[in-house]
Amino acid sequence: MITHLKIKDFALFESLELSLADGLSVFTGESGAGKSLIFDALASLFGGRCSTANIRQGKERYSLQAVLSLTGQNLAKDYLMEQGFRYTGDEIIITKELMKDGKARVKIGESLASTTHLRELGKTMAEIHSQNEQLFLLEKSNQLEFLDRFGNLESLKFKFKSALQQYRHWKQKLSDFEETRRTMLKRKEILEYEIEEIESVSPKEGEDETLSTEESLLANGEKLAENYRLVLEELTEKENSILKVFPTLIHAIQKISILIPEKKEMLDEWEEVYDRLKSLKSVIREEEEELFFSPERLDMVQSRLQDIKKLKKKYNVSLTEINLLLEEKKSELERWNEQAGDEDFLRIKKDQCLTEMKELGFQLSKLRRNVISQFEEDVQKEMSDLGLEGGKLQVVLRWEENPEGEVEEGSKSYFLSESGLDQIEFYFSANPGEKPRPLRKVASGGELSRVMLALRSVLGKQAPSPQMLVLDEVDTGLGGEAAEAMATKLKKLARNSQILLITHTQQVAASGDHQIKIEKRLEGGRTVSQASVLDFEERKRELARMIGGKQVTSAVLKAATDLLMKKAG
Repeated sequence: MITHLKIKDFALFESLELSLADGLSVFTGESGAGKSLIFDALASLFGGRCSTANIRQGKERYSLQAVLSLTGQNLAKDYLMEQGFRYTGDEIIITKELMKDGKARVKIGESLASTTHLRELGKTMAEIHSQNEQLFLLEKSNQLEFLDRFGNLESLKFKFKSALQQYRHWKQKLSDFEETRRTMLKRKEILEYEIEEIESVSPKEGEDETLSTEESLLANGEKLAENYRLVLEELTEKENSILKVFPTLIHAIQKISILIPEKKEMLDEWEEVYDRLKSLKSVIREEEEELFFSPERLDMVQSRLQDIKKLKKKYNVSLTEINLLLEEKKSELERWNEQAGDEDFLRIKKDQCLTEMKELGFQLSKLRRNVISQFEEDVQKEMSDLGLEGGKLQVVLRWEENPEGEVEEGSKSYFLSESGLDQIEFYFSANPGEKPRPLRKVASGGELSRVMLALRSVLGKQAPSPQMLVLDEVDTGLGGEAAEAMATKLKKLARNSQILLITHTQQVAASGDHQIKIEKRLEGGRTVSQASVLDFEERKRELARMIGGKQVTSAVLKAATDLLMKKAG
């Protein structure tokens, strides 16, 4: 519940501080005084629409603040804990500021927060039904919540939701796996091609250097052979080759040395040269015989060197690293092949969860349909007590067809939500003979609030009221017995809730545990709205105004006093 409310520079409210208590608090005042503005501020503070049009003229921002009591509010406490918001004792302060540029500043406790945080926190504590903000009853999920609480189906719905979450978990895992598999199939093709490519070459460590040396020899082999042949021909194979004519030369030198004994040393030198030439001829002959030149071998060596070069360039590695890379690719391919078995496991888990979810979904839908008639009948009785005689609330449940739906029935597939197979909508007619139409399209603000009260009354202990209900003119158009019935129901609901209610009906106003009067006045040439909590005497005069208008006679004042005393009794 709200224990203290501050509003600053919000439309007609320049500055308002209001202490609020539990029970039924009624807000009264003349039309246009600003009653609904307070409720608009509350809606904004709990995450509803915020408009810069509500910033008071001449101001840069509006500021809203509420002190919330968390006593008995376990859902709110759990939410605050999950989101990391701290609070002291059983209270927390929420604040919202809206600037002219449309930027909002939100705080929960001492921490900055978002409008979404306010909205989610508000859902755990309050329902706001204003003529501008129907935050609860028009949401189809909340309509389904009423039906499920009436039929005591919350436990079954929780089981279904858990099964659905498990199904979606395994479905996503399988989807992720299949997406990975598509990627890996492409990767597998690449791996298999690269492994085959490397293995087809099968290079040995250091082979590129050995082949380069051999290539160099093979590339120059022909020229070497030509020169070896030329040397041998000149030395010994031509007709007048060196070694063939050399004995004649030595013989001539011998004759010279006989004639000139001093030339004996020259003969020795020539003989030594002859022996050296014969030795060189043997060396050249051996080298020529060892020389190997094959164009076919050269082509093969150059081709293999080119293959090795391509591998090194493609993978940007050395020859040693290519073989390491080959092992890495084989290991990666093996790991992928091992993962292929996971698909069967994931598919089995998904199918098991789907079966369980479908069974729970069918069961939940069947039980809902079984309770609809009694639910509609009970709500209609309560609406009659609230001035909607002849009014009717009809529950329409349907399954939404979807070609991609998980649940198949016959030849059709159906959409699933976290609430099950059923899509719900409340249909409503306010008067006898009228065909019910969607509640969101035909009900006025006052009718919506009365329908909500009828639903709350029907649910009773099965759906305890939230800690705070904010109702804007729920009693519009009521009088006499209907107004009395409305007052009685509000009083009953307020035993366990804080109800904030705008009313123009004296019976409802007199039933309030507290009454706040909203009035506007002119200050400094500007209109300002103010709020004040009325004491007993002030309440008599305000009720008298509501009964008799501006002219309050003694008879009207006595009627107001009697009404207030009666309600108090």
